[in-house]
Amino acid sequence: MRRDPRRFLVVAAFWAVLATTTLAGCVGTAESAPAESWTRNGETVDIEVISTNDGPAHCEWQRARFLQISWPIYSAPDGQPRSAQYVRDPEGVLGHEALRRAFRSGATLPEDAIPTGYERDGTALWLADSDRETTAYLVTEDPPRVEAWPRADPPLGCD
Repeated sequence: MRRDPRRFLVVAAFWAVLATTTLAGCVGTAESAPAESWTRNGETVDIEVISTNDGPAHCEWQRARFLQISWPIYSAPDGQPRSAQYVRDPEGVLGHEALRRAFRSGATLPEDAIPTGYERDGTALWLADSDRETTAYLVTEDPPRVEAWPRADPPLGCD
């Protein structure tokens, strides 16, 4: 029995279109909200150094906030920089109960906390030597508020 090559091409094209549109639907919506830049000494800082963003909607994480920091203070022993990710997830949408419980709205700054100089829209990033590996403090002046964001280690992501 001889197969019609045109039929094969039509079927192959159908599957290619189906796969492309299916993947486009998944991948096209997979983007997180754009990274928000911060400033230091009035100058915009590259988002590779520090940024915040809402979680991706396709994972239903948009009510969570992410803070990414990449500094020399987080250098690995071989000198390669690494980043730290802190999260604000009071509603538990990330599905990590320990992170939800560790977030504190209305926190108190530790005695050794100092401002880093990084700011965004009236919010300043503070860190304390006593817990810098586990907590970042976001401080607003108007209204006065301190939030303690726990570190996600390893960093979170979704497909």
